Amino acid sequence: MKKIPKPYLTLFFLLILLKSMGQIGGNNHFTFLNIPSNPTISALGGINISTSQKDPNRFIQNPALLDTAENNHLGINFLPYLGGIKYVSAAFVKTIKKQPFGIAIQHIDYGDFIQTDAAGNVLGRFSSSDNAILLSYARRQGNITFGGNLKFANSVIENYAASAVLLDFGGIFKHPIQDLTFGIAVKNIGLRLKNFSPNQNPDLPFDLQMGITFKPKYMPVRFSIMAHHLYKYDISYLDKTIIKKDLSGNIIETKINPIDNLGRHFILGTELILSKNFILLFGYNHQRNRELSQVNVSSFSGFSVGFLFKTKFIDLSYAYAGYNIAGNLNSFGLVCDLGKFIK
Repeated sequence: MKKIPKPYLTLFFLLILLKSMGQIGGNNHFTFLNIPSNPTISALGGINISTSQKDPNRFIQNPALLDTAENNHLGINFLPYLGGIKYVSAAFVKTIKKQPFGIAIQHIDYGDFIQTDAAGNVLGRFSSSDNAILLSYARRQGNITFGGNLKFANSVIENYAASAVLLDFGGIFKHPIQDLTFGIAVKNIGLRLKNFSPNQNPDLPFDLQMGITFKPKYMPVRFSIMAHHLYKYDISYLDKTIIKKDLSGNIIETKINPIDNLGRHFILGTELILSKNFILLFGYNHQRNRELSQVNVSSFSGFSVGFLFKTKFIDLSYAYAGYNIAGNLNSFGLVCDLGKFIK
C-alpha cells in the first residue's frame, strides 16, 4: 500500500477542520454537546479542560483527562434544564492492561408536544430528544497525555431526525513538581450523516479551547483560566432584526467594545479547598454574562457556584449557574467506585 504524503494528509485534515468551523450564534446542530455535563464543570463556569479531581466525567470535556480518572468509577449527573427539559449524563472509566478507556452517554428529553394541522386541529402528540454516546481513549507519554473521543450524536423531532459522527482531540501537560496543568482540546470535528431536511447544511459546534489550572503552593485555592472559540475573534451575537434609531430616525449601529469581545473568550474558575473532602467551586463566564444579562437589571448571569463533597464510598456534587432573570440552573452529580459495591 502506498503511503499518503504528509502535506496531502495535513491538507485533508485542515479541510475537515475548516468545513467544521462556523458561526456560534444559533446556526449549528447538536449544540447540546456544549452543555456542561456535570455539576463541577457547571460550577466552574461551563468549560474546564485542565483540572481533573479524578473525576470520570471530565473526559467529556477533554479526552486527555481520561488518564487522571480512576478505574471502575462511574459518574451520574442530572440537570433539570429550562422549560421542563431534562438532561441526564453518565460516564464510566475502565482500565484494561494499564490503559484507560471511557464510555459516556448524554440524553436530553424535551418532553411531549401537541401536534396540530394547519387549521389548529389536534392530531396527537410527539416527542423530541437529543442523544450522544462517547468512546474515549488516552495515553500518557511522560508528563504529557493525549486522548481522543469518538462520538455519535442524534437528534429527533417527531418523525424527523439528524445524526453525525464527531471527534474530539485533547492533550494535557502536568508539571512534574508544581500543581500546574495546561490543557488543549479540539472539539466536534465531524461529518453529518443525516439532516432534518435535505435542503439544510448546518454547521457542527466546533470549538478550539485552551486552559491552565494552577494551585499556589501555600494557598488552599486552585485557579483555572479557560479560553474558548480561539479560531474566531468576534464571537458576539447581535440580533440583526433589532434596529435602534435616534430621535432623528437615524439608525444606531450596535458595536461591541474590543476589550469586551476579547473577554468573551475567557472563563474563570476557582476551587476553594476547605479540606480533602470538601471543596467550594466558583466560576464566571463573561460571554454568558454579556449575552443573557438584562439592561439595567442586576442578575446572577454568568456567575456560578457549587460544591464537591467526597466520602469513602461516593462523591456528591452540586452547582447553581446563573443564566437569566427568567431562570437559573441547578445540577446534581454522583461519582462512585463500582469496585466497592460489586465484586
